[in-house]
Amino acid sequence: MQVHSNFELSEEEVERFYTFGFAQYGSGNWSEAADAFRILCTRRPLEPRFWFALGATLQEAGDYQDALHSWAMASLLKQEDPYPHFHAAECYFSLKISAQAEKALKEAETLIQKESQHPLKPKIIVLKQQWSLS
Repeated sequence: MQVHSNFELSEEEVERFYTFGFAQYGSGNWSEAADAFRILCTRRPLEPRFWFALGATLQEAGDYQDALHSWAMASLLKQEDPYPHFHAAECYFSLKISAQAEKALKEAETLIQKESQHPLKPKIIVLKQQWSLS
């Protein structure tokens, strides 16, 4: 995809990049997907969905350290969302940084504690069991 030299992207261009990135992600073309999402993150840095997409792509590609930066941005931009913390915990576990993983997992738990049927609850339990956390 071509990017114009000016900094702004039209709404149509944004959606084309997002659609392209999502299609590449779905096909396992991590590099192409990451490139599209990086462009969106730099051109629209205050939109959490782009940081989420970049984080997911980098995590799937096994680039856990860079994924953590994206998850941090997503969590800052959408502070009530437990998913960036949960995915950051997965990255920390993959990097074998268990203290940070446990901290991120606890933050995700805190954010969902009022919802008895939140879809992350069973996933958090599994991660805790895998990493022998209380």
